[in-house]
Amino acid sequence: MHRPRASLGRWKFAAIGAAILSIVLPPRSAFASRADWISPEELATPRALDLKRESEKLAEAHALYMQAFFEEEMLGPDAALPTKKRALILDPGHTSLAIEVAQHHLRRNETPEAISVLKDAKKAAPLDPAPALALASIYLRHLQKPLLAEKHASEALEADPTNAFAYELIWEIHRASGQTQKIEPLFQKASRQRTEDVAFWLALADLRLREVARSRRDPSPATLEKITEILARIEQLGVNDPEALSRAADFHSLSGATSHAVKLYEKALALDPLHDGVREKLAQSLVLLGDDDRASELLETIVAENPVNLIAYDQLAQIQLRRRDFPQAAASMRQALLLAPIDPRRHEEIIRTLLRAGDPEAALQAAAEAEAKFPYLVGFTILRAVALSQSENHAAAMMAFERALVSAANMNPALLDSDFFLTYGGAAERAGHFVKAEELLKKSIALAPSRSAEACNYLGYMWAERGENLAEAEQLILRALELDPGNGAYTDSLGWVYFQQGRFQEALKELQLAVSLLDTPDPIVLDHLGDAHEKLGQTAEALRHWQKALQLDPDNTPLAGKIDRHSPHLARQPSPPQ
Repeated sequence: MHRPRASLGRWKFAAIGAAILSIVLPPRSAFASRADWISPEELATPRALDLKRESEKLAEAHALYMQAFFEEEMLGPDAALPTKKRALILDPGHTSLAIEVAQHHLRRNETPEAISVLKDAKKAAPLDPAPALALASIYLRHLQKPLLAEKHASEALEADPTNAFAYELIWEIHRASGQTQKIEPLFQKASRQRTEDVAFWLALADLRLREVARSRRDPSPATLEKITEILARIEQLGVNDPEALSRAADFHSLSGATSHAVKLYEKALALDPLHDGVREKLAQSLVLLGDDDRASELLETIVAENPVNLIAYDQLAQIQLRRRDFPQAAASMRQALLLAPIDPRRHEEIIRTLLRAGDPEAALQAAAEAEAKFPYLVGFTILRAVALSQSENHAAAMMAFERALVSAANMNPALLDSDFFLTYGGAAERAGHFVKAEELLKKSIALAPSRSAEACNYLGYMWAERGENLAEAEQLILRALELDPGNGAYTDSLGWVYFQQGRFQEALKELQLAVSLLDTPDPIVLDHLGDAHEKLGQTAEALRHWQKALQLDPDNTPLAGKIDRHSPHLARQPSPPQ
């Protein structure tokens, strides 16, 4: 078992001193022979003998400590405890050993014994804050006596005004006892210390930010200024210390000063290009600033140098998702999964990303693997069902959804929410089970009316496509637009309902609006708009929009047929979108 060098070193010079004294002092018989010419006062308090006895005690204590070390190695902590306590009797001021013994008593629920040991150590070494801090911790955490804890912690702080742990402990005591009015004066006292120990100022900055988090309110400008002053001191003292600069950057990042954090991370990397974790934090900060290109370049370098850097793969995947580069995002996620294969959330993220990438076959394989690996998680059965539906294996998809419905009802009913029935309803519609789809979509709407926009639109559009329940379809789509105004897809659905109702002018207006609302051209919406123009006798406009739609969906045979029928003298090759 490892022991700190300081514990052994405490007695090193004492033992050497005892050996030297034993050589210098004459034998006992010679000393006695001269007793008749030594004065009684000298005989009563001989300085040399006092030093010798003290050195011998320290040497014996050192020997006992070494004995305890081997006893603990061979027989366990309990067997070594009596020997450690004997060593403490000889040297009660050995505070690290006292704390070790006290901790052993605490593990055995012997709190009074632990307190007794620490009080003896505190008395023997009044200038060492460690025993007082240990006592304060016991009174606070084990005995819930914050006043006694404060007394001992304050004594420790008096002994060492630059002891960061003492400030942290007193802050915790004030928080536990509701004496929050004492916290700011405590911070002020810490800020007045004249120390160039960068670790002290890092600890103080951390404590300041923890206080802000615990207070659950935005920090005042005065508090932010004080934190900034501490961070400036850290930057000044740690100008050549990459760890200090990195920690200061962390604090700036937590405070929302991301740009300044980036500068400090870059300074830290200039001092140590491979400093642990700094490049990843720099990349994250760049992402927050919207500089995805630079962040991506940095992360690519990181994974090239270290192919097992999980954080870098995760960050890359998030950037690729924002860019809607779903295949690359899935690839990064797969690399991360190799490093953390037991996290089901990673499997789920990959499956959903593959579905968004339009690769249902890969999604199906990933879902099947996850379902086999985590058979108790019904969510993977649902994802497999979705992948089957998108692969147009409708019969298998419906069976998988039904299995998920039964399993979730028994194991995790919370999964049977509005999203589940919306997804199941969509699969039923694609499978041609329209009555089933209607039932499922209505259930989705009923379970969460306030967020039923997608389900309302889906059901309304399904009816519009089939020319059924058009009045009810109109109301459902209007409801969807109330919940999500400005949605181009829902606006197209409304226009298509009007078209099916024969309200072609109103349909044209809504469909034109839908085209303007969509971020990217959609062939279905353009096809609908062309149909509306055609019904209004505007054949040239109809052809223009149909040709745009065909440009986006060149395999759409019915659309190509419409163009052929309405433009017998024109080439069917669609013109480029304008």
